[in-house]
Amino acid sequence: MRGSADILKDREARVLSLFICAQLLGLIFLGLAIIVFVERSEPLLVFSAGIPVLGMLAGLLAMVQARYRMSLAGHVAILVSLFATGPIIFLEWNGAGIETYSAAYVAKTGYPLGLVLVAMTGLTLQPHYPATVTGMLVIFHLGLLGFALDDPRIEFADPIRAWGDHVMGPALHLGRFANHLAITVVTGATVTLATWIARKTVLSAISLERVNGHLRRYFSPDVAETVAGETDDIMRQGGRLREIVVLSSDINGFTSFSQDLEPDETVAMLSEYRAAMIDAIFRHGGSVDKFIGDGILATFGAVRDLDGAGRRGMAAARDMMVALEHLNVRRKGRGLPELGHRIGLHKGPALVGNVGSDDRLEFTVIGDVVNVATRIERICKETGDDVLVSAPVLDEAPNAAVASRGSPPLRGVQTPPELFALDWRTRPGAGGAEGP
Repeated sequence: MRGSADILKDREARVLSLFICAQLLGLIFLGLAIIVFVERSEPLLVFSAGIPVLGMLAGLLAMVQARYRMSLAGHVAILVSLFATGPIIFLEWNGAGIETYSAAYVAKTGYPLGLVLVAMTGLTLQPHYPATVTGMLVIFHLGLLGFALDDPRIEFADPIRAWGDHVMGPALHLGRFANHLAITVVTGATVTLATWIARKTVLSAISLERVNGHLRRYFSPDVAETVAGETDDIMRQGGRLREIVVLSSDINGFTSFSQDLEPDETVAMLSEYRAAMIDAIFRHGGSVDKFIGDGILATFGAVRDLDGAGRRGMAAARDMMVALEHLNVRRKGRGLPELGHRIGLHKGPALVGNVGSDDRLEFTVIGDVVNVATRIERICKETGDDVLVSAPVLDEAPNAAVASRGSPPLRGVQTPPELFALDWRTRPGAGGAEGP
């Protein structure tokens, strides 16, 4: 799973690419507008000034898409946008008449496009971009004010003068200018804060998704969603009594088999084996409680109420045997020895919940049902069967193709249940174990 930094970097790259592409199109239209609408404009001069800028933006776009020094590319793109669009104010002043109106025009008109730049850079989820734009806007506005104050034609406006005289006349109202400047600062600060909050929210969402991804390693996808959506009660110590089905499996002769393998070969073999078995368990709504050496302890109905837990457990056992056959075909093709395993299933009450301390909790099942399921799996050595299920499990699938093995003694179990060998090769719906 990709890390949070990679996901945020992709988001930043996409928005910066969009920002630069918008600049490219905007500058092209701006150049055409200057040529068409501005008197005394020189097309050759406009093209000469525009082509290097377009080339620079194209280079910045390539840097962003290559994920090369994106922060530098983003800040340069912001500078280019300010230098390219800032003169629009002076072009408007020129169109209105420089000889007619004082330089107060540029200070009063301001740079409203700057707020658009603030909003666009906020989409990157990088707070330093809108903060940078806001700081540059403040400097730019102050520069416009200094430029205006240098014009001897300006006057300081009387607050009661008419709106039209205030906007188009020579008067400059410092209060109104300060108001515009304050709006710019507040807008920039708000977008920066919103970007920071959005970034934190995305990071939290990514973390939750990573947690959900880890949950799916232990539980089937639907069970993982249930666990993720639970309240804090599921994280507290303690538990509740549930009627569950426990599946215990173990690889035949693993100890002697693994002695001839290198450590990395053993890990690779177990990883491949477990991946196939876990897929079969999850497919039928089961959960992996723990790995015990080469063995797997899975439960059905422990995390949430599960309809037909026994039927699902038998279906999972059947699919595990089929998956092992397919795995052995692949191993044989690679010149590796085949694997065999035993599976035992039992149903009964168990305490399901968290055990441990406040600092370290383990979600597990505790009860005699776990011990009995493990003993049933081990007795497969004596009966020579691949899968043995107890009578309580079989009660949920009375039409399953099974053969009774009586009630053989199980070490540590005072009253052993009747056991049945499951004919896992029989298709469901043809007298075999029913699917979920």
